Amino acid sequence: MNPTQKVKTKAVLSTILLAVYVGALILTAGQFIATKSGSFLGMRQLDVLKLKARYGLIMLALIAVHLTLNLDLLKNELKALGR
Repeated sequence: MNPTQKVKTKAVLSTILLAVYVGALILTAGQFIATKSGSFLGMRQLDVLKLKARYGLIMLALIAVHLTLNLDLLKNELKALGR
């Protein structure tokens, strides 16, 4: 993979990860709302919780790919901490 493709891939992945993160924040707020009022956007609390769990699994996979793509950067950062 050439450097330009790698940067574009990282940018797309970061954008998707950010969008999923915002969705998880909204679902977290929705879970509290559903607890108080009984529903959030037409979903019961259990439905919101199930959707939130799926979002969590997607985020874990995206984070693993993100860390893999940025492994060199992570190694350099860990070396800097060790000094």
